[in-house]
Amino acid sequence: MKFGLFNIPYSRDYAAGRRMAKDVIDWDLTLTRWADECGWEEAYFAEHYTLGGEPSPAPDAMIAAASQLTTNIKLGAAAHLLAYHNPISLAHRIMWLDHMTGGRYIAGFAPGAFPSDAQLFNTGKKNAQMMVEAMNILDAVWAKDGPFRIEGEYWTVDMPAYSDDIHGPHLKPRQQRIPVIMTGMQATSPTLTTAGQRGYFPMSQQVHDSVLRQHWSTYEAAASAAGYEPDRGTWRICRDVLVADTDAEARDAYLNGAMGDLWGNYNIPTFIQLGIGDLISGGTIAKEDLSAEWMLDNFHIVGSPETVANKIEALYEQVGGFGTLVSFGHDYANDQEVYRRSFELIGSKVAQLVSHLAP
Repeated sequence: MKFGLFNIPYSRDYAAGRRMAKDVIDWDLTLTRWADECGWEEAYFAEHYTLGGEPSPAPDAMIAAASQLTTNIKLGAAAHLLAYHNPISLAHRIMWLDHMTGGRYIAGFAPGAFPSDAQLFNTGKKNAQMMVEAMNILDAVWAKDGPFRIEGEYWTVDMPAYSDDIHGPHLKPRQQRIPVIMTGMQATSPTLTTAGQRGYFPMSQQVHDSVLRQHWSTYEAAASAAGYEPDRGTWRICRDVLVADTDAEARDAYLNGAMGDLWGNYNIPTFIQLGIGDLISGGTIAKEDLSAEWMLDNFHIVGSPETVANKIEALYEQVGGFGTLVSFGHDYANDQEVYRRSFELIGSKVAQLVSHLAP
């Protein structure tokens, strides 16, 4: 069992004007450094443009900065929103990041889910089609030698042949194949279908166990039909984790800290408003009964190392096995030691207790 960090980032203080952009940046980099020091496997950075409560318009810049502060942890985007990039330029930035990180880079692709971002870029309802075209271009730039030309609906690539005069085109990835993840939330997620069809890897957002089982079935069927061998060890599942030395300490840090505040006062109301509350509850309770307390007792993985290990094992058994548990990063900047201790306990005691879980 491996552990990962997902820097959304959540910053309600930034949205309220109580924190500067530099504070958000520094906190995400601090969390990533802690994860690296504590032996976590991966850290991801999101891409959003218009969301004041989730400010992260440049995951590639964050990955570049984090690469200079870390040694072992893999660094990825979850995800580059392909409709908002020229894929030729993005392909080269990704290859440069692959070299900058020493081969620790993980790509993430998504169409972009927020209407306000789509309005900003004036992409209308074309994000999904633009994503597919961009992925084809990215794969070609990474793997094919020139000359070649791709004339798409949205972009055209005219890759020249190698020239001794300019010693190029010259850039290829450091890794033999850059790993790519795609995230899914809906039960029969179209992005997880696309991931399976292209030999990419699945990441499931924070959803109920019953939805997670459908995620794997969706991905597995698409991958198998495309001739790929689906491997549960490559499946990342997002689920917030908070560990303290005792259950009581962990419960207090959740309910009276950033996690409980975020889920109780922001995420749950947002999910209900979007009509996706059942993705969290699995329909086991009425949407009006969703609360931070319910999340703590029934969904999130919170407690002492022993309690958390038992909850991880239960999740593992419920979904049939997976490879990496990814926890969102939360804004404990005003109570840093309790959160740093959680990172430490996950990387040491919890990791040891669940080391036998290997799909």
